[in-house]
Amino acid sequence: MGSAIWSKGGDRTNTLVHQFTVADDYRYDRILAPYDILGSIAHVAMLGKIGLLPAADTEQLKSGLRELHRGFIDKQWTVERTDEDVHSKVEELLTKKLGDPAKRMHTGRSRNDQVLTAIRLWQKHTLCAISERTLRTIEVLLAQAVAHQYHPFPGYTHLQRAMPSSLGMFFAGHASALLDDLILIEAAYELADRCPLGSGASYGVGLPLDRAYVADLLGFARHSGIAMADANGRGKVETASLDAVGAVLNDLSRFAADMVFFTTAECGFFTIGPGFTTGSSIMPQKRNPDLFELLRARTARFLGLRTGLYAITVGLPSGYSRDLQDTKALLIEGMRLAEQGLAVVGAAVPTLKPIREKILAALTPDIYATDEAYRLMRDKGIPFRDAYVEVGKSLDRLGTPDHDRVVRERTHAGSTGNLGLGELQKLHLGSSERWRQQSERTEKKWAGLLEG
Repeated sequence: MGSAIWSKGGDRTNTLVHQFTVADDYRYDRILAPYDILGSIAHVAMLGKIGLLPAADTEQLKSGLRELHRGFIDKQWTVERTDEDVHSKVEELLTKKLGDPAKRMHTGRSRNDQVLTAIRLWQKHTLCAISERTLRTIEVLLAQAVAHQYHPFPGYTHLQRAMPSSLGMFFAGHASALLDDLILIEAAYELADRCPLGSGASYGVGLPLDRAYVADLLGFARHSGIAMADANGRGKVETASLDAVGAVLNDLSRFAADMVFFTTAECGFFTIGPGFTTGSSIMPQKRNPDLFELLRARTARFLGLRTGLYAITVGLPSGYSRDLQDTKALLIEGMRLAEQGLAVVGAAVPTLKPIREKILAALTPDIYATDEAYRLMRDKGIPFRDAYVEVGKSLDRLGTPDHDRVVRERTHAGSTGNLGLGELQKLHLGSSERWRQQSERTEKKWAGLLEG
């Protein structure tokens, strides 16, 4: 274990304390390392611009940082358990290579705003990736909705057959929920799209830093503003991201619960494609929908991460407290669960095949009881409440209508014959284009920093 960057000499941390305070944080710093280096390149460029770094040192540092970035991507170095954090590691490697210029790199910066910047960059990148995966999942759900738009399907309440529905409504309903979630992801992205670099240890620094310049170099919409608000926002902005992707996971878990139920032998409404089920160690016949069952469990696990992250910030005083270090793992693990859930659902949905005869067998006459009450109301002028009672007393006399005709005849907005799939597809395309442009803008800024 080398000297910590805060060491003044003769104040080495006890090994046990080092192990406790670092814990497994080094593993998450491996994820943040490329983003930390991006932040350092921008910071160095700004120091050079305002005259706090000689031009020669500025160029040396930028070149050295780019080399470290390439080396990390190529797995030539990593953050080790013995390292205090990625910031210390980068400064140590750069000092060995460049000497005194590397010792000037931390001018006007604290590890607090440094790590916060790396996290914000990673958040933006990851929210873009999650949005792209969400859009892909919406795409495959809408494809199923279009393919089976007017296919009859039973609707359930309380897990009991309730009213006639359609496969188009089933798939489009889940797609529409995910489109709503993208609004939350956009809001979380907007919060993360503010550059905290320059806020220092929570209260700014006594140097004429050009925060707007750094923010622009890193592809942020703007700098955050008041320094203390930057520091106090750590944990809050992360929670907003988990709230947004948590909505996605919650909707995926509902879809998963539907699929577990609808693929039981008792329903048998769908088959799941080869490779998307698992078997039993004892029962040769089993094809289990484990990916959907585990998705429900991962959503519950996610809730623990989100609650833990939020709880860390409750009651903290203003300014940095070391408690905030532990928000990093919760954020990264939570976002990872969302990415994984979207990946498996997006891959599984195109393999789902409806079994028409099973579905039609579930469309028993009682599912049309409300329709019969409406018929009595329309044809005989019976008040709905009286018609409701009359039908309820004679369910055994209900007949079975033409299922396909019923689906098409329901024409109010959002019903089975008028799902508005074209409008959903337009919303999907518009959102896809916005996220594509957002991602390209950011990637272009980062490429500019790394290529010089």
